[in-house]
Amino acid sequence: MFYECCFLRVSELSTICPHENQTMKILPLLVGLTAWAALQGLPTSLAQPAATATSQARESGSLTGFVSNAETKRGLEGAIVEVPQLGLSTQSDNSGRYVLTGLPAGTHEISISYLGLDTMKVSISVAGSQRSTSNAELTSSVYKLDAFKVTGEREGNALALTMQRNATNVKNVVAMDSFGNLPNMSVGEVMMRLPGVAPSTNDEGLNTGFQVRGMPGNLNTVTMDGQRMPTIGTNRALEVHTVSATLYEQMEMIKGLTPDASADSLGGNLNLKTRSTLNMKEKRILNFSSMARGAPPFTEHVPLRAQHRYHPLFTLSYQEVFSVFGEQRNLGVQANVRYSENAIGGVIVNRNFQNVTASPAYVWDYSIRNNFNNRAQKNVNVKTEYRFSDTSKFTVNSLFNHNIERMRRGYTMRAYTGSGTAVPSATSLATGINPGWTDTVTTVRPLTTANYLTSATNTSLIDLSTTGPNSYIVRQWLASFAGEHTNGPIKLDYNTGYSRNNLMIGQTTGGAKGGQYALTQRMAGAGWTLESPNGADFSRLTQTAGPDISDPNNYRPIANGLAASPQTQNQYNKHFNADLIYTLPTAAPIVFKTGFTWRQLDIKIKNYSRRWSYLGASALPTDPTIGFYGTFAEGKNMPIWQVSEFMTDRAPKNPALWSEDLYFFHQNAYTGDRGVTEDVTAGYGMFKGKFGSQGWLSRSGFLAGVRQEKTETESYGWVRTKGTNVSTVAQQVSDPRGSAFRDYDAYRRTLEGSYTKTFPSVHIHYDITRNLKARLSWSTGFGRAAPTNLMPNESVSESTETITINNPSLLPQMATNWDATLEYYFEPLGSLSVGWFNKNITDYIVSGLDNGIVSSGNGNGFNGEYAGYRIQTSLNAGTAKVNGFELSYQQQFTFLPGLWKGMALSANYTTLTTEGDFGNLAGVQRKTGEVAGFVPKLGNVMVRWSYKNFNTRVIANYNGSYISSFSATAPGANLYRYARTVLDWGMGYQINPKLTATLDISNLTKEPQAFYQGTSHRYQAYTQNFLTITAGLSGRF
Repeated sequence: MFYECCFLRVSELSTICPHENQTMKILPLLVGLTAWAALQGLPTSLAQPAATATSQARESGSLTGFVSNAETKRGLEGAIVEVPQLGLSTQSDNSGRYVLTGLPAGTHEISISYLGLDTMKVSISVAGSQRSTSNAELTSSVYKLDAFKVTGEREGNALALTMQRNATNVKNVVAMDSFGNLPNMSVGEVMMRLPGVAPSTNDEGLNTGFQVRGMPGNLNTVTMDGQRMPTIGTNRALEVHTVSATLYEQMEMIKGLTPDASADSLGGNLNLKTRSTLNMKEKRILNFSSMARGAPPFTEHVPLRAQHRYHPLFTLSYQEVFSVFGEQRNLGVQANVRYSENAIGGVIVNRNFQNVTASPAYVWDYSIRNNFNNRAQKNVNVKTEYRFSDTSKFTVNSLFNHNIERMRRGYTMRAYTGSGTAVPSATSLATGINPGWTDTVTTVRPLTTANYLTSATNTSLIDLSTTGPNSYIVRQWLASFAGEHTNGPIKLDYNTGYSRNNLMIGQTTGGAKGGQYALTQRMAGAGWTLESPNGADFSRLTQTAGPDISDPNNYRPIANGLAASPQTQNQYNKHFNADLIYTLPTAAPIVFKTGFTWRQLDIKIKNYSRRWSYLGASALPTDPTIGFYGTFAEGKNMPIWQVSEFMTDRAPKNPALWSEDLYFFHQNAYTGDRGVTEDVTAGYGMFKGKFGSQGWLSRSGFLAGVRQEKTETESYGWVRTKGTNVSTVAQQVSDPRGSAFRDYDAYRRTLEGSYTKTFPSVHIHYDITRNLKARLSWSTGFGRAAPTNLMPNESVSESTETITINNPSLLPQMATNWDATLEYYFEPLGSLSVGWFNKNITDYIVSGLDNGIVSSGNGNGFNGEYAGYRIQTSLNAGTAKVNGFELSYQQQFTFLPGLWKGMALSANYTTLTTEGDFGNLAGVQRKTGEVAGFVPKLGNVMVRWSYKNFNTRVIANYNGSYISSFSATAPGANLYRYARTVLDWGMGYQINPKLTATLDISNLTKEPQAFYQGTSHRYQAYTQNFLTITAGLSGRF
């Protein structure tokens, strides 16, 4: 096959990847490090048989118990239970239970500590090889302060800090309720406030994705309790705004990758942790919240949003512990339900300037768009935990997310002529722009041609476009079964599960319910003056010549201007993993962990798009009931059409007025049917423990190991026939079905690719003092290529004599990471951390690179056609570096006098730099400010104040200015985003011990998303989503 021959060299590259050489260099270090640690912990000389240590372990006793919060009665995860005199310690699990082994017979003083609570010391007696029991209820003097009301928020923060402090690797942990009632209670709204994380905000103002340390969302992963969550279609990035934060207890951003987790997170892995019911001391807990989010009449919004001002948000959480099969409190059941609607309105203004950096620059393209959408979300999570015995536990977890959008509407008004590179003159036909423009004023004369409905060349045009009401429906399912078993020094964990994500676009019936519709109407021959004062949100367009642009009779649909684009994108995931943990019989606590993972990703895409051209002679009727925010043209009431008025069941209501492009429809039956299957198998081994049992060695710990992953892909799809076999336009019109059949039916491609990579890592931490911890980590990871790169695709350019094809053997982008952090923990509930990291990326994926010449002869893979044409594809060809610093601080000021004791502050700041060739074969280096989408400065601040039953907070999220579109050859076309700071404010009042009233305002200052082109005074784009207010009640019973 041509593909196998073409990509032979790419496949060979995987055998000499520099990371394989680094692995061989690091393996002796890993082996030496763990061997040395083991030797340090051996109780006697190397000549003593291991059986002696094992026999001593059998003769010693053990201590077990339950650590809980005396105020809330809930079990405490991560509490440290230690015997200081013996150098023995352990941590409680997620239910609050602990087991401390290796205790000699006698009386010992046990210390039990937890961040934010007072340390408890008790004496216990151990007899021989028997098991003793000691439960502990920890409290704090804070709970005794009458003027200070403590809620579950404090406990959530304490647990998050404890988990972060006890972690072996670098991670940030935050409680989901740390920031109060966020606007739509989504994971995206919490995640954006972590150090090193930048939100990806869409034109609706929603945080749909995220970057971690400069790495985009498609190069990172999102998991729930370690299980990968399904993404949408061919996108590896999860749309985090569709996932409810109320379903989870904690969020972990894991930046230091370890061998027991997947390595495919170039920036970090976001793990969402569900609650454990078995750590409750209550029999039953019921939580609810009932809120209304809206845009009151005194706030500014687009007209469609003003017609739908208010919508509900409701959550219900049920947890209960049962005693079954003669045991006590061994079955935990929880169910979490959420329903919300999120009505969003916004206005988007765009100006495209001449592609020059010098002044003046004309505006050749100006548009205003009104957008409205109402997103309904339903989320259900059911989790059951069954403790079969003290040594065995089973968990069944399920999740259902349903995102329903049936009201997506957009109305765009656009005036444009020529392009950003056209050279204006008084007689030029390439553009209607008159000479004499300035940075703030552009004049356009009327230009028109006979074929203006099919081509925008040599014209001055007004386009009025309507989309919707469109539907966008996402259904996400996830189910898993897990088991944990302990037998002496051996522990076995396993987990298997299935998940799927089904995206349906335009799959509802009936014009009023949405069909993924679009209609573009056009008139030509207008002249106008556009005034764009520096910094103004809107320009002022005044018509100077030509037909009246506000008269609907002057508009007609463009060729193929009516469209319906329904499609389905389905993703299916299966997985099974098992881990075996063995505690070595050494004095120093050291464990060996090994395991394997199998995971399969299956993606199937179907596209059913259709399009029509208008046959009628008269103008289409408008909809005068639709309002528009902003003035497009001075003194003009612009017409608006509602596309659903002309459609039903995704087809024209009056077929006589429309001619369908049937070849396009039948062609999509082939080109719109694609899929890829990705199988990943992995195995790993690692050691974790302390370097010694006494002295400074007992305060130092390590984790070291290696993971190996093999990835195999198989994809399918149709490509078009080549050369003279391609059907002509006349054939496509006369016989559309037969032409599509001849062009595609015999050309179904099945492609395969594979690679194997090894990922070593070493993490070391040292407790300089009890509250000061230092970390040093070296880890490796990678980011997989987008699934679309793995599917068959061929396109031919006869003018440039090139053939562009996809690369099924595309390797992942590899990263080597260094982390160094210093963390200081103090009371009450305070921490200060500073960290530095370095990331070296190789095998950077670059598109459009030459990869050989098409040979002559019928066996060249193209039926003998295109001999001598250059083959272009995506290859691994570039390098990049990212360096950064992260600073994080939080504290509750309960030690201050009077009203000040209710103050709390949290803040973090991240600064990043990057450099590299990014695949530039000429070796030209690019740096920060020249890499599109790379956000160099990030920050968050939250100030909270509580007094008696009242609390209030202000939250600020800052994203520095960055380049969003880069061109090395046309710097005048570069697009930059202005720095943006979004302020949210909220307050709460505890009516009684069970009920709390809340009020929140999001985007308090109506901060827009704003962009500039070339230089900072050229205000290119402006998106305003306005502010919203949320009010409601929450309770706990």
